[in-house]
Amino acid sequence: MKLVNSITILSIFSVFLISCTNNESKEKSEDETIKINLDKAQTLKVSDHFKLKDVIYFSDSLVVDHLIKSSVINNKLVLHCGRGLDYLLIKDMRTGEEIVISAKGEGPNQYQKLNDFFINEKGQIELLDGQAGKILTYNLKGGLLSVYQNEKLQNVGSFLSLNGEDYFLYGGNFYAGTEGYQMQIWNKNEGKVESSYLPFEEKKAVFMLFIEPRNFSKSPASFFQVYNQNVYELSEDAVNDSLYLDFGQHNIPAEFFENSYQDVREFSQAMAKSGYAYGLGNFLLEENLLFASVRKNEQDYHLYINPKTGESSVFDEISNDVFGLNTGEKIGYSHRPIAMDGNHIYFILSLEAYNENMGGTLIKTSSKSELNQRLLSKINNFEEGDNLAIVKCEMRSIK
Repeated sequence: MKLVNSITILSIFSVFLISCTNNESKEKSEDETIKINLDKAQTLKVSDHFKLKDVIYFSDSLVVDHLIKSSVINNKLVLHCGRGLDYLLIKDMRTGEEIVISAKGEGPNQYQKLNDFFINEKGQIELLDGQAGKILTYNLKGGLLSVYQNEKLQNVGSFLSLNGEDYFLYGGNFYAGTEGYQMQIWNKNEGKVESSYLPFEEKKAVFMLFIEPRNFSKSPASFFQVYNQNVYELSEDAVNDSLYLDFGQHNIPAEFFENSYQDVREFSQAMAKSGYAYGLGNFLLEENLLFASVRKNEQDYHLYINPKTGESSVFDEISNDVFGLNTGEKIGYSHRPIAMDGNHIYFILSLEAYNENMGGTLIKTSSKSELNQRLLSKINNFEEGDNLAIVKCEMRSIK
């Protein structure tokens, strides 16, 4: 089992992950490296790549906001609403049924902090409480099936299991605890750590003071780590080298990390106009498509990558002629997808933000599809307190 032992660490600000480079990473073989040319960024014309399939709305009785993580199973959306909300919402996209898992508290069947969740091989939701050290398992009807508690789970921020026995635990960032900034493989049945990977030097950990929304992808099983341009492939109980995202001349030189920075904000400000790629994050992965975002010169770039062929498309502007208003603008955080499921991809749409940008010209050139006309009506009639919407699109080829 071989991993890159020394990784040049970048910094991050807010929810963005920072990209890095080092000599050992550069020695990865050509077929493991995906070259990304930010200088050939294009405009993402949405109709060339996506077809509108559905728009999902939510009941006014709910507060659906601050989506930290989203998953899809059997036509059901599972959403983690964070920032004080701290609950899971299961939305059946066929029937419209909404089920809320909200059991915050200190009781035996409650969680103190909803750190992460994933859907296991049985189609059940496993919820991580990294504060109390619990795994609570629910069915898709919101019924509690089991509660497991172990102090080893305290200070864990992200987790995943492929077999219900061996768990990948990541305890970086605020959740480092006594384990340092690393990912571990932990056997639940035996209650012991089997392996540890990717430790960070203490002096570089100062840049890790932020919370990540996600570190793991289940299908295919992969691990994404902050300050790291590698995407690691996971088997049931092992970590393997996988893909390296190479930004060429825009990789940050190693000497930048010899400087002393007061905090992550100062580092990010230094990177902002350097011409180097930074802020790598927002990873999503399906079998034939990897999405990520990165920044250069204070501009966002969205990356759509075929991990099998190594082909990549880079976008720095968007022309959305499929859903909402037909806007032409610089691409940004709000344009990122939040989930992928087979041949479908999902985006957040803020009715409030679009309502503020309503204009005759934009409406006239918006999509005339029945789904979009209903969406435009919702936007036009937005009232304070209305929830966001989620747009489901069918993916065409990204070239």
